[in-house]
Amino acid sequence: MSWIFEHRRAWCVTVLVLGSATFIGPWLYDMLWVPAEYTCSPPTVRLDGNFCGLPMSGLGVFRWLIPEFAYAGKAFLSGEMTFVDWAKDCVLGLFLSLPLLPLLSTLLLILFGDRRRRQVFGVVVWSLAAVLGLLIGLSSYPRLFWVLWGVWLYTVLAVAALVLEALALKGQGVTART
Repeated sequence: MSWIFEHRRAWCVTVLVLGSATFIGPWLYDMLWVPAEYTCSPPTVRLDGNFCGLPMSGLGVFRWLIPEFAYAGKAFLSGEMTFVDWAKDCVLGLFLSLPLLPLLSTLLLILFGDRRRRQVFGVVVWSLAAVLGLLIGLSSYPRLFWVLWGVWLYTVLAVAALVLEALALKGQGVTART
């Protein structure tokens, strides 16, 4: 387990780079109504009945999310949207932006070093990331799992980072006691 401490910065940088790269890959489908008698042309895939799906990258999700937040804020301030509707949009936006939190946590570990609180925070957010990636992957037509390679790579990376963070945290506790 000493290799975890010796190469901590290197694997944190690797996790950060790979985690950032996962957002280039597809995460979700943009649903397109295409009657069943027509074929879906690439890059779309037939999801079911009358719908094709255009794979949307993680960056595409955030590119869609930012104007939605701006619209919701403007509509709420002008009185076009109730507080409840605005709060629903904000909760959805925060949920969809959760995958960025583990990368931010890893960046903090790289820049400011290992502190127990940062490590515990890292374990918690990578746990949430693994569960969230699994939920997104399974809720997006799991029979076509290979199409959404970005979210599955993110999930595998989250599990690997969680294991590394947990081992580092456990090893730091052992080192502190001796």
